[in-house]
Amino acid sequence: MDVNDYLSNFPEKIPVAVNVPIRGGEVQKYSAIALVTDPPEVELYFDPNALPDPGRIDTEADCLVFVETGEIVTLISSIEEAAGRDLLRITVHNVIQHEEKREFFRGPAGRLSLSCRRKGPGGGKPFAGKGVNISCGGVLMMVYQQVQKKEKLAMEIRVPEPVSKTLEADAVVLRINQVRKGFFSVAVRFTNMDSETCDDIMAFCFAEQRRMLREQVLTRDL
Repeated sequence: MDVNDYLSNFPEKIPVAVNVPIRGGEVQKYSAIALVTDPPEVELYFDPNALPDPGRIDTEADCLVFVETGEIVTLISSIEEAAGRDLLRITVHNVIQHEEKREFFRGPAGRLSLSCRRKGPGGGKPFAGKGVNISCGGVLMMVYQQVQKKEKLAMEIRVPEPVSKTLEADAVVLRINQVRKGFFSVAVRFTNMDSETCDDIMAFCFAEQRRMLREQVLTRDL
């Protein structure tokens, strides 16, 4: 959807959730009121003194704004100004609308730590997985444990900065490919993904894409 078209039909003031990027790779979540001033420009009003000192806010990182009006919409934004501790002025660059689009937005997962356990009696010990890519819909991972198609797994996903959380999800195996003896590529679909967990996964994906882009630029300039 076109950003300006979406924002032109935005309610006058609407509650939103905001992932505010902090210098050093941290992300802090806040509630705010969004006011469209001149599309694609938006002002976010927070409770008095809710935000950290403006100097701590990373204006170079993406700021994700989550809008829920019957469906969840994510605004991918940049921070133009941190005006005190209760106002951010942002520019929206992209709108991700509808759950199916959130589900299929995929990012690199090499820094994730994955732990899987077969569900049900006799599921056995947990086994580790190495992430390849992830979305709100599922994850592609490499494992040293053979699993079966349609097998159900309980997963722990340890997400590093800026999210810094351990997420839990149930999943079902969709595809298995043997890469070499005893080593498998496994694609799973999440079966109980809630909106908050999806928000965390998307925040990680955007942060990873930005981090990898910075590394590419640094490597190119060497």
